[in-house]
Amino acid sequence: MTTPHLAARMIYTAQTQYEDIENNLLIDLGIGTGMLSIASCLLNADHVFGFDCDPDALKLCQSNIEEFELESNIDLIQADLRRIRLPIDLQRIKADTIIMNPPFGTKPFSIANEDQDEFCLGGIDMHFLQHARQIAQHSIYSLHKTSTRDHIYKKAKDWNMKMDVLAVLQFDIAKLEKKRPNRKTTTTANSAPLKAIEVDLIRFEIKDNMDS
Repeated sequence: MTTPHLAARMIYTAQTQYEDIENNLLIDLGIGTGMLSIASCLLNADHVFGFDCDPDALKLCQSNIEEFELESNIDLIQADLRRIRLPIDLQRIKADTIIMNPPFGTKPFSIANEDQDEFCLGGIDMHFLQHARQIAQHSIYSLHKTSTRDHIYKKAKDWNMKMDVLAVLQFDIAKLEKKRPNRKTTTTANSAPLKAIEVDLIRFEIKDNMDS
């Protein structure tokens, strides 16, 4: 989940250094609880379309939007971004700026259903980035594990994007522990131990639209 601190840092940087938020049409891929979208609207984004596959997250996001009285500024759309094909709702929107904090996908994930061939089974964060590349008119802001920076540089070059690492930040994620035989655990999501990892705040610029 994107913390308020990370959201503020990301969106403030995008606006103050590049003017990519105010009066721009934005898409938030994997909107979750809406931290990035809400921060963008507080800095006068023209409009935000938020996409997520999790109905519970979208419900919480809608509640957060209403708390900030931003119902007319943010539209929520349920769509599974893990699919190989770009969701039809995304194909219809050409955003100035894409903002996202994708799942950290350094390992393949599995889909346990009959539509498995329709899903990307590789690194999910790069799949989000590929979707973003297809619809962004100008720039993409995203968070990725610092340890994957070289791989992302290569992909950015392959996809004709200029990549700049704007900051290295600390991100707390739940620490996964191996289960031990005959050991009962009562750990919940809220009490799970955390570990800090380094993440890059990255700006990608679409070279097709860069000034010569």
